[in-house]
Amino acid sequence: MKIVAADIGGTHARFALADLSAGARPVLGEMRKYRTRELAGLAEAWAKFERDSGDALPRAASIAVAAPIEGDILTFMNSDWRIERSTLAADLSLDRLTLLNDYGAVAHAVSVIGADELVALAGPGELPAEGVTSVIGPGTGLGVAILDRRGGEVSVIETEAAHIGFCPLDPEEEELSDALAARYGRASVERVVSGPGLIDIYRFLGGGDWDPLKAAALWGAAIDGADPLAERALAILVRCFGAAAGDIALAHGATGVAITGGLANRIAPLLGSPMFEARFTAKGRYRARMLRTPVRLVTHAEPGLLGAAIAYQREQRIS
Repeated sequence: MKIVAADIGGTHARFALADLSAGARPVLGEMRKYRTRELAGLAEAWAKFERDSGDALPRAASIAVAAPIEGDILTFMNSDWRIERSTLAADLSLDRLTLLNDYGAVAHAVSVIGADELVALAGPGELPAEGVTSVIGPGTGLGVAILDRRGGEVSVIETEAAHIGFCPLDPEEEELSDALAARYGRASVERVVSGPGLIDIYRFLGGGDWDPLKAAALWGAAIDGADPLAERALAILVRCFGAAAGDIALAHGATGVAITGGLANRIAPLLGSPMFEARFTAKGRYRARMLRTPVRLVTHAEPGLLGAAIAYQREQRIS
C-alpha cells in the first residue's frame, strides 16, 4: 500500500509517497521540500505536494512534526505553524493518520538503518542490538529521542531533552551562557547546538548580527574556513555538542548514540575529531563507559520520512 510520509520541521516541510509491504523496509518515492515560512500552514503545504505529485494523494499518512505531541493544538518551537489534532485527518481528507514527533520518527528510522548507512565517529563496535540508543541531531532545533530494543521489540520514546540547561565547561562558555541567558532569558543546549546556535555563538565572539534566513552562508563560511571567526564559533559548537551528547547518553542509560541530520553530515570530519570525542568521554567516573560507547553518524538522506513510514507500518501492524 501507499501512504504519504511527511516530516514537518521548523524550516522545511518534506513529503514523499511511501510504499509499504509486510516484512519489508518502506520504499520512499521522490522527496519534495517546501519552506515553511513561505506557506501558511500544513494544509497549504499538503495541497502543494498534491499538485506537484500530479495525482490524488493516498488517504493514509504518517506525519512527523517538530513539536511535542500533547494537547489538541500542536505548537512548533521553531516555526509559527500550528496543528489542530482533532480536525487534522478531516482537513487532509485522510482515513488513517499516524502523528508523531519528528525525532521519534528519526529513531524509528535508526532502528532499521544498516551498517552501510552509518559512519563511525567515536567508540568501538556497533550500535546496540539490545538496549538503549540515544538519537540526536542538530537542525533548526536539536532533536533528541530514545530508541530502546528489548527481546526483539522496538520502543521509541520522544523527548524534549534539547531544552535542558546548557552546561558551560570553561570560562569562555560561561560567558556565552550568560550572553544567551541575557538575550533569551535562559540558556538551553538547543540555543548552542543547532543551526541558529552558530549565529548566536558568532555574535557572542564579536561577529555581529547575522540574518537567520541566511544561516546557510555562515555555516558554509565556518566549514570551509572562509571566515576564521565563524570557524572558531563552529569549533565551540562542536565541543558543546560532544559534551551534551555524552550527558544525554548518560541520562538515557544509552550504550550507543546515533547522530543524524544534514548539518551533522556536513560537519562529519569535526564530529569525528578529538574536539567532539574528548568532550563526549569526559564524564569523570563514567569515562571508561563513554569510551566504550559507539557514536555513529546516520548518512540516510531522509530519516524523518523513512521513520514516519516505519511508525505507520508498526502502528497499523503491517508486518
